Amino acid sequence: MTRVPVCAREELADGERTLVEADGAEIAVIAHDGDLYAVSNTCLHDGGPICRGSVHGALAREMTPAGERDREYFTDRPAVACPWHGWEYYLDTGEHVGDSNLALPTYGVVVEDGDVFVEV
Repeated sequence: MTRVPVCAREELADGERTLVEADGAEIAVIAHDGDLYAVSNTCLHDGGPICRGSVHGALAREMTPAGERDREYFTDRPAVACPWHGWEYYLDTGEHVGDSNLALPTYGVVVEDGDVFVEV
């Protein structure tokens, strides 16, 4: 496994992101609620830039019996939405929020001596 340097940890405040390239892949490193995530920067749908998408709790739906309104809500599990067409992916696994058969590649993130690295 190779460690790719990203930046100093202090450079990635909550809500900020940066890009690194490793093995020909562009990787988005995203800071959210004190955690760091690294996912492919290319949306599976149409190639949109994941790093420019909004990060929020994943949208979930509670199905109800016929005649009742389904309940939609945002969970505490962070997801990123592609800015082009809204496809959402869980930040921790890269899995598409609506279809577990689809997933962005994810990468390990390590902070060592104040520096951030992505493991490829």
